[in-house]
Amino acid sequence: MEVYKEKRHYQRYGHSSPMHLHLMDNQDQYYYAEMKDYSQGGMLLLTNKKLVVGHLVYLEMKNYDDHAPGPEKYKSYFGSVKWSTPSSSSDLDTKGSHKYGVEYNEPAYYD
Repeated sequence: MEVYKEKRHYQRYGHSSPMHLHLMDNQDQYYYAEMKDYSQGGMLLLTNKKLVVGHLVYLEMKNYDDHAPGPEKYKSYFGSVKWSTPSSSSDLDTKGSHKYGVEYNEPAYYD
């Protein structure tokens, strides 16, 4: 039996944080989303908003704190949806019916 190895470039860190999700084609409207983990290259996002792979998204940290050691240090993130999957039943209590992998676009964050 072959051992499965993840193809991640960066280590992931578990972290739950509420966010505002904006689609780049309509930044006037936002949706609730929750970051579930993050890395130097992207994050796992839960939301009820249906997204499509390739969508460009703008994410605002609801608990922004420029003195925080974690991802709350950055006010916002810009990225693209790389993959999607329905959430498991254990994730539904976080108000997200879909899981998305978001890859940061350059620049990875804005102050």
